[in-house]
Amino acid sequence: LSPGAVDDTSFTATYTVTQADVDNGNVSNQAMATGNYIDGNGNPQTTTDLSDNNSTTGDGTTETPLSQNPGIALIKTATFNDENGDGFAQAGETIDYAFTVTNTGDVTLTDISIDDPLVAVSGSLPSLSPGAVDDTSFTASYTVTQSDVDNGNVSNQATATGNYTDGNGNPQTTEDLSGSSNTTDGTTVTPFGQNPGIALIKTGTFNDENNDGFAQVGETIDYTFTVTNTGDVTLTNVTVTDPLVTVSGGPLSSFAPGAVDDTSFTATYTVTQADVDNGNVSNQATATGNYTDGNGNPQTTEDLS
Repeated sequence: LSPGAVDDTSFTATYTVTQADVDNGNVSNQAMATGNYIDGNGNPQTTTDLSDNNSTTGDGTTETPLSQNPGIALIKTATFNDENGDGFAQAGETIDYAFTVTNTGDVTLTDISIDDPLVAVSGSLPSLSPGAVDDTSFTASYTVTQSDVDNGNVSNQATATGNYTDGNGNPQTTEDLSGSSNTTDGTTVTPFGQNPGIALIKTGTFNDENNDGFAQVGETIDYTFTVTNTGDVTLTNVTVTDPLVTVSGGPLSSFAPGAVDDTSFTATYTVTQADVDNGNVSNQATATGNYTDGNGNPQTTEDLS
């Protein structure tokens, strides 16, 4: 190579990028050129130079930035545990959640975590390579509340977060909301079978107002009504109707499962001549309660006394 000469064709090299390089966001390295000559005493000598990326007077590493494409996907699935095997949900039963995390990008992710506003997620995942899938590291369990049973389902969504370092050495994160597949985001809905029910007992007390032991026109019958929520769903706007009398009291704005009410509803009937002729008064009332099904639709349940 003559003094002042430049050669840019004789030497080439090819390097195969590794996963570590992709994770770093660049490839950085430096070469050395060595030339030989003979000094004035006839002795062989060498001269060397460390490479630079754009200057013949400087020495510096050659940085080759690599575009990174980080990605993470989260699938959340739910299993309702019908612990008494009755086919319906009750407060205190549980839902088990499973989480499948996939590294959908080209960068190794570290310190992967899952956050769920509904439950405390157990588990950890220190590292996840591109293309890797993990469905065992994270779990969670949720205890069903009465409000959930009343709604007919539990609906929620989790978030997966993974960490990586960009080409400038800065920490970065990538995240994904859970869904039913790696390419969709959506809430995980766990539907429940609801078992609404209401029961009505009606009792009548004849008031023998002249105490003669017989019924006369104008004497009265007092009716009392005992309403029970026999289902697993909170009932609202509970009413009692009776074709014979006007029922006083109510409605009950909220009536919990298992609750019994025997004071809210009353009625009084005045005996007619036809009743005396019949020797009795016979009739039947209806209790009605409202609730919402798992699709958000209003429904009713009722019972004849």
